[in-house]
Amino acid sequence: MRIPEKAHWEAHFADGNGFRRTDDHELRLLTDHVHPRPGHRALDIGCGLGGYAAALAGLGYRTLAVDWTEASAAAVRDRYAGLEPRLTVRCLDFEDAPAVTEQLPAAGFELVTTRLVLAFLTDRAAAGERVRDLLAPGGAWVVTTPLAERLPEERRHIGLPSEDIAALVSAWGQGCWYDLEPGGLRCFVLRP
Repeated sequence: MRIPEKAHWEAHFADGNGFRRTDDHELRLLTDHVHPRPGHRALDIGCGLGGYAAALAGLGYRTLAVDWTEASAAAVRDRYAGLEPRLTVRCLDFEDAPAVTEQLPAAGFELVTTRLVLAFLTDRAAAGERVRDLLAPGGAWVVTTPLAERLPEERRHIGLPSEDIAALVSAWGQGCWYDLEPGGLRCFVLRP
């Protein structure tokens, strides 16, 4: 069971609500760690209103944005129609393993991102294995998340606790991290 439920997210995105906007500082840090190349493929899982996916397309990636809500996919299509074919969108529940296998190409992406979404997935280890299967050789998974311990008690559910982060990082061959702001979001760049 996810917290909050799908109906909540459908309404959230249908009302045009998003989360933290992508800014130049965040993109500069990302490019310092993943070195984008025009034409490489990116997958943005849990794309919300599509701002991060659009930024990836702006860096030259051929970007596929996926989200489990129809409202999100519709918002991305409406907001970023001018970026097609560099940015495409699909409604896809990343926790539905058969759907992921059927709809996404194995080893098809040089970059996979989960920005402000991993804490909401029920099986993070399985999600990580699906990401590993989707990464092209030399690819990277960028996880952007609040750290639960840095959040007030009532908001800790939107962050990852330290034990989940330790499990996440230890399952990958290489990795590094950086903070977007002191005491704020942390980004993990993981490679098999």
